[in-house]
Amino acid sequence: MKHNRSTFPILAMLSILAAILACNLPGRVVSSPPSSELQNSQTDQAQLAGDTEGSNTLEAPTDTLEPEASETPEPSPTIEHLTRPGEPAQANTWVTDNSTKALAASRESNSDQFNINFLERPFTSEVMDYQAWLDLVRVNLNFSSPWVYVTFVLEGSPPADSTALYALEVDLDRDGRGDWLILGQVPADSEWTTDAVQAYRDANGDVGGLSPMNSDAPDSSRDGYETLVFDQGIGADPDAVWVRRDPGNPNQVQLAFKYSLIGNADKFAFGGWADDGLKNPGAFDYNDFLTLDQAGSPFSGNSKYPIKELASVDNTCRWTYGYTPTTNFPGLCPLPPTPTPTATLPPPSSIAGGVFNDMNNNGARNGGEPGLSSITVKLGSGACGSSGLATKTTSSDGSFTFNNLSAGTYCVSVNIVTSCGGWAPTTVTQRTVVLGPGENKLIAWFGYARYIC
Repeated sequence: MKHNRSTFPILAMLSILAAILACNLPGRVVSSPPSSELQNSQTDQAQLAGDTEGSNTLEAPTDTLEPEASETPEPSPTIEHLTRPGEPAQANTWVTDNSTKALAASRESNSDQFNINFLERPFTSEVMDYQAWLDLVRVNLNFSSPWVYVTFVLEGSPPADSTALYALEVDLDRDGRGDWLILGQVPADSEWTTDAVQAYRDANGDVGGLSPMNSDAPDSSRDGYETLVFDQGIGADPDAVWVRRDPGNPNQVQLAFKYSLIGNADKFAFGGWADDGLKNPGAFDYNDFLTLDQAGSPFSGNSKYPIKELASVDNTCRWTYGYTPTTNFPGLCPLPPTPTPTATLPPPSSIAGGVFNDMNNNGARNGGEPGLSSITVKLGSGACGSSGLATKTTSSDGSFTFNNLSAGTYCVSVNIVTSCGGWAPTTVTQRTVVLGPGENKLIAWFGYARYIC
């Protein structure tokens, strides 16, 4: 058989051309995502599935092929809510916090204690711009079955596009190590929502490091709050935790969670957090995650000034629910000084209450009726008619407290002059209060409505 010699060059050229075209055909191999993103994604999935061992060390899969064109993503689960929170009543217990507002212009704080995890850092990193919506003033707890309502009282209103988190840390055995972290990102409106709401538990007891609350050397083996129990409606109870802006006060954010989430504990310690910085439950306690050099300092005279990596965060000391503490534990707010052995003085008492805008003029504080700030409240010694013992001005949420009182009878009265276009009382304007030794009494709030001429 004869071959035409001229066909060999043509066949060779066609073979080379086919090889070149094959190299430029679209393929299905894609690059792997960054290892940190893959690890975070799988960690979240493992925690949602209840995997509490090794959830932070999952290996990346080896298959990096794109899905076939015929494949469709699985639909997101539909969450059906059976019950929603209502309106919180007056606080059953609360904890207060120092305000930094007065020092905002000087771009510093005077009460931050990094070494024992008392943080007062409502400032941006390096620049030290003050963020009033992260400056905690008070955290209120109200129990109304089946809910626990948490109100974060702030020095300013969160911006409409805020990404700040507001969290309650619960220490069930009062040992300084938090057991639960219940948090929510402030939503855009005042409707209760489970969006961007989570609840974490520390199953392995490593929150706080070697010495609870005290700053320990960073240790990468600790994982803080590692178990994600509730995530935006996904969990054993889809209604477990909710968040909203307080419809009655723009300077307040509220969480609501099922009391059963923490086992209906009859005694526990709690503290509040406002965080738009690290926002990392796995890094608790923050003073064990960072050194002071990394964190920076909010004191202008400190060599570590300004704040650096630990910015835009504020927390309270811890107080208790279910009992009044008499002995200290890590993180507890300062206790009244112990009297000397020769002293026989009884423990101090207090009276707390508030003044509110009675918008529907019915003599009772209903949901959405805000407190009245900067109102003068007088305290007198003896039954009503008395005054002159002490004077207080209501805070931004309308509340007031008279502390360090002896057992006895007192008169609490509100000093608002009724005038056309001003305010008119819808409740009594004074109340006689009888205190026992060490009694902290919460009295009904005084109501006022606009005086319509």
